[in-house]
Amino acid sequence: MMFKNLKATYQTLIESITVFPSSEAAESLISERAAEGVGMVISFVNAHAFNMCSHDKEFLSALSASDLVMRDGIGVKLLFRMLGKDPGYNLNGTDLIPKLLANSFKGKKVAMLGSTDKELVIAKEKIEAMGLNVVLTQHGFLPEADYLALLEGLEVDVVLLAMGMPKQEKVAVALKSENSAISIINGGAIVDFMAGKVNRAPKFYRDNGLEWLYRLVSEPKRLFKRYVIGNFLFIIRSVIYSNSN
Repeated sequence: MMFKNLKATYQTLIESITVFPSSEAAESLISERAAEGVGMVISFVNAHAFNMCSHDKEFLSALSASDLVMRDGIGVKLLFRMLGKDPGYNLNGTDLIPKLLANSFKGKKVAMLGSTDKELVIAKEKIEAMGLNVVLTQHGFLPEADYLALLEGLEVDVVLLAMGMPKQEKVAVALKSENSAISIINGGAIVDFMAGKVNRAPKFYRDNGLEWLYRLVSEPKRLFKRYVIGNFLFIIRSVIYSNSN
């Protein structure tokens, strides 16, 4: 039964991922949809997401229901290689989301939900400097239903969620069911990065798929389970899955 669930989880996530040859290709598609007024849920999937989906089926359902799921990180790249698939270009939210806000969604009305009030103030200034109109900010510690109430009747084009997995993906599904015309970006720690609370890894780490290692060294106690134990489990599960195909 455990293997059957693992196979179903991996297959669902892999099939949900859209592979792009470049960041520009992803930006172009999103810009086209935004220009047409097409609402969409944009998500990113990494090794941590695979691990969480292995025991959280509600999260799996929410993540795979996104309109656009992009590969993030060396872990999923290695999984694709094991399966003989083209992993495409690595697309992480920290790099891509600011580009989308500045270009694809420029001039739009934005709601920022997640992180803390302190970081939201700083990130809001940066996002407004890109040419967007931030109409709502709210920290990420409310019950999921409260965010729906906050957005009810509010004129907004884009919702930037920065609550982390799996909460933001579950909120995104609920928001989309209420208003399919808005675009929702599941951004993880994007507000913290934009506010300077979390530092980006040096270029060497980013270029070699080792940003996770830099973050682990920077916050070993908080991230030990996610990156040391989590990466080990992901590799084992990936080997089991790839050998079954």
